[in-house]
Amino acid sequence: MKKISYICLVIGFCVLSVPGAFAADDHSSRSLLYSISRILPDNIVPEPDKWHQPDLIPNTYFAVVILVVLFIIATRKLKRVPEGRGQTLLEMFVGGIMDFFGGILGDHGKKYVPFVGSFFIFILTLNYLGIIPGLQPPTADLNTTLALGITAIIGVQIIAIKEIGFIGYLKHLAGNPPWLGVLMFPLEVIAQLSRAGSLAVRLFGNIFGEKSVVIQLTALGIVSIGSFYLPIPVQVPMLFFALFAGFLQAFVFTILTSIYIVLFIEHDDEAHEAHH
Repeated sequence: MKKISYICLVIGFCVLSVPGAFAADDHSSRSLLYSISRILPDNIVPEPDKWHQPDLIPNTYFAVVILVVLFIIATRKLKRVPEGRGQTLLEMFVGGIMDFFGGILGDHGKKYVPFVGSFFIFILTLNYLGIIPGLQPPTADLNTTLALGITAIIGVQIIAIKEIGFIGYLKHLAGNPPWLGVLMFPLEVIAQLSRAGSLAVRLFGNIFGEKSVVIQLTALGIVSIGSFYLPIPVQVPMLFFALFAGFLQAFVFTILTSIYIVLFIEHDDEAHEAHH
């Protein structure tokens, strides 16, 4: 389990670092899609730099720093029996994640709750950055959500190979009956790859749309009185909705990742039952 976590962590770090490797000019470091957006018509690829928001990668690392600091503070004085509200709330939060996603993964898959739970906490933090004035949620950029989707699906494939073996993994992709394997194998490979895109586009579309509405409402709430500008917080109700939407999208992403793992684990259990 630790080896799988380390592998997925390295893969995720590499994928999230990809946009920075394309820093040929001042703008390309912001988005891997910048070069594409220059040859496509306007408004086809939404670019965060049009919002005049801080850069994608620093925002993502800022979320990582926040999580690291919070968990260091929360775990440095843990007691076997909780004595304060902080530890009690932390145990309730972590216990809720363990119980809920453990119930989806089942007894055989509970050991992978840290993998899917990490996605939930990280994506939730990225989504909630957009509520802070002056910050853009990294998940409102397709680069981030693609990185998360690719990392999740690669992690699922690694878990599948560990659980059912490489031969069993290939048999799963070939499907039943075996004589249809030539047809089903490429279709199943495409299906596995498309899951990364599905996770990415769903998360990106919802968070980008929500952030765009907040920006437009903020602009509409600025009233000019002579040479003075009076900001009216008409976007506040949308910020409360953003709290719910940010939680929901992190929740959906994590549930789908858990289901993808379960599909392989159930295949392994069915194979054992058929063998016995």
